[in-house]
Amino acid sequence: MKFGRKRRWRWAVPRRFSLPTRSQLKAMLPHVMRQLPWRHLYTVEDRNIWNLYLDITWFGVLSGVASTFTSVFAIRLGASDTLLGWLSALPALINVLWLIPAAHIIERQRRRMPILLFSGFLQRLGYLLIALMPCVLVNHRAEALVAVIALIAFPAAMAGVAFTSLLADAVPATRRARVVSLRNTLLAGVSTATVLIGGKLLDLIAFPVNYQLLFAVAFLTSLVSLYHVGRVRVPEMVVADRPTQAQSPRALPQSLKQVWSHRDFVRFSLSAFVFNWGLYMPAALYSIYRVKHLHASNTWIGLLTTVYNVTTIIAYVRWGRFTAKRGNRRALLISSLGLALYPALTGLSPRLEPLLGVSVLGGIFGAGLNLALFNTMLQVCPDERRPSYVAIYNTLVNIAAFCAPLLGTSISTWLDIRVALVLAGVVRLAGVAAFYWLAPRDRVV
Repeated sequence: MKFGRKRRWRWAVPRRFSLPTRSQLKAMLPHVMRQLPWRHLYTVEDRNIWNLYLDITWFGVLSGVASTFTSVFAIRLGASDTLLGWLSALPALINVLWLIPAAHIIERQRRRMPILLFSGFLQRLGYLLIALMPCVLVNHRAEALVAVIALIAFPAAMAGVAFTSLLADAVPATRRARVVSLRNTLLAGVSTATVLIGGKLLDLIAFPVNYQLLFAVAFLTSLVSLYHVGRVRVPEMVVADRPTQAQSPRALPQSLKQVWSHRDFVRFSLSAFVFNWGLYMPAALYSIYRVKHLHASNTWIGLLTTVYNVTTIIAYVRWGRFTAKRGNRRALLISSLGLALYPALTGLSPRLEPLLGVSVLGGIFGAGLNLALFNTMLQVCPDERRPSYVAIYNTLVNIAAFCAPLLGTSISTWLDIRVALVLAGVVRLAGVAAFYWLAPRDRVV
C-alpha cells in the first residue's frame, strides 16, 4: 500500500522543470500586468489620471479650509464689514488684470511643469503665512490676512492657467469628461469632510491656535497634492508665436465688432453679468450675518457648509439628467429663479436652524445654475474662437465679482445687512428676467 502511494506521487512530479528565460519573462510581463488589480496604472495615460485624482483629493483639504474658514478667521480677528468686502473683491480684481498676461507667459514656455509647480507652491505658501501671521503680528492682523489673500491671487491665476493646459495634455478628449467629473466629486467630498471636522476642532481648541493649526494642516496636505501634480507626464509644448499685426491694439475696434456680431454670445453675457452682480453682492455678508448676528459657532459654520456641499453633490446627477432631457435654457431659468431666493431667505432667518433648509435650497439650485451656465456659455461661443470668447465672459464675471461685494458691504453699512441680502435677491431676479428675454434657445453644440 505504501509502495503504491509512492509510485503515484513520483508519477505526479514532472520529470524536467526549468525556469523561464529572461526573454520569456519580458514577453510575459505585459500579460501579467494586465491581470493585476493595479493594471490601470500600467500606461502613462492611466498613471497621469491616477495622479490627478490623488492631487484633487489632497487639495480638497485646502479648498475646504480656504473657502469656508478664511472669512470667518478674518471676522474673529476683528475685520470690519468693508474689509470683508475687499477680501472677496481683491482676488477678482487681480484676476481681471492678471489672467491674460499670465496666459501669455504660459504660452511662451516649452516646459510648463516647472512654472506650474513654482506658482502652485507660492499659492500654497500663502496659507502657511496665514497660519504664522498671528505669531508675528499683534496689531492689524485682519488687514494682513486680506493682503496675503490678495497676493495669493497672482500665483493662483498663473497656476490655474498652467494646470488647465496640463489637464488638456495629460488626459485624452475621450476620457476628459469622466476625469473632470470625478475630480469635482472628489473635491466636493473631501472639502465637505474637512469643513465638518474642522469646524468641530475649531471649537475644541483655543483661539487663535485653532485657526493656525487648521491652516497649517491645509498647507501640508496641499504639498502632497503638488507632489502628485509633479508626477504627471506630458510632452513639451510648442512655443506660441509672438503677436501679429492682427492681434495688435490697432485691431481692437475690429475685434469688438466681431464679438458684437455674435448676438447670442453678447445677449447671454450681458444677462449673466446682471445675474452675477446679485450672485456676488452678498458674498461677504453670509459670514457676517451668521457670526455677528446669529452668533454661529465654528461647528455651525462647518455644518451649514457641509449640508450645502452634500446637497450639491447629489443634485448634480439630477440636474445632468434634467438638462439632457429639457435643455439648458429651462434649467438656467429654473435654477436661477430658485437661487434668487437664497440671500433673501438667509436674511429673513431669525435663528440658525432655518439656515439648514436654506443651505439645502442653495445646494440644489446652485448645482443646476453652475451646470446650465457652463453649458450655455459653450453653446454661444463660436467654435473657432472659443478660448477668446470664454476669456471675455470670465472677465465680465470677475468684474462683477470685484465690484458687487463692495456694494453689498456698503449697503449693509448704510442701511442694514438684512436689507442688503434682500436687495441681492432682487438683483438676482433682474438677472432671471434678463435670462428669460436674452438667453438663446437650445441648439446642438
